[in-house]
Amino acid sequence: MLPLPHDVPMDVTSIIGCAVMTGAGAIINTLQVCSGQSVAVFGAGGIGLCAISAAAIVDAHPVIAVDINRQKLDFARRFGATHVVNAQEVDPVEWIRKLTDGGVDFAIDAVGLPQTQEQILRAVRPGFSGRNKGGTALLIASPRQTQRRFSTPAFLSAVDRSRAQSGGDCRPDRDFPIFIRWYREGKLKLDDLITNRYKLEQINDAVDDLAHGRILGRGILTFS
Repeated sequence: MLPLPHDVPMDVTSIIGCAVMTGAGAIINTLQVCSGQSVAVFGAGGIGLCAISAAAIVDAHPVIAVDINRQKLDFARRFGATHVVNAQEVDPVEWIRKLTDGGVDFAIDAVGLPQTQEQILRAVRPGFSGRNKGGTALLIASPRQTQRRFSTPAFLSAVDRSRAQSGGDCRPDRDFPIFIRWYREGKLKLDDLITNRYKLEQINDAVDDLAHGRILGRGILTFS
């Protein structure tokens, strides 16, 4: 158990133990993104937005949001996305490769579909043994379908690492104070990220809104 400071609102900080630690933790812990490195996040939902926010806070560039929902892509700019890609309008992998001259340093899948799992592998810069280090593809979403197996040489040589993680590799005692400090400094916009509030008796509405993509950021239940 980690006590929160008395001067931070518990409603918005409640998502630190879920979306924030998973998305932002992927940036600062799992990938250890540094200033100037490029990041593409596939999926601009709550977890993806937290990854985008953390990437912007550590001064990654460019920070690319990929989604099929224009409203979510516009929303992602508020959290630090420098570029947005609508995957229904263009091939996001080709678009990213063109923007970054070959691929990003880090590509994150916050969706979990077989298609996005393949796309993050193809979106990172290629590496060649003995010549240069490739990028890293990271799955942070729970796979929604059985993952396809990629065994072609193109995929095997495309990345330096491809991996999955859980909870952003966070240690609450170490990382939660960092997220709270970012929030206090106005860098981590939790107030904006909470886009829907529901009373307990509206829980079925909340589940339906979540299932049909009507929650831009994160929804929370209130008990008052």
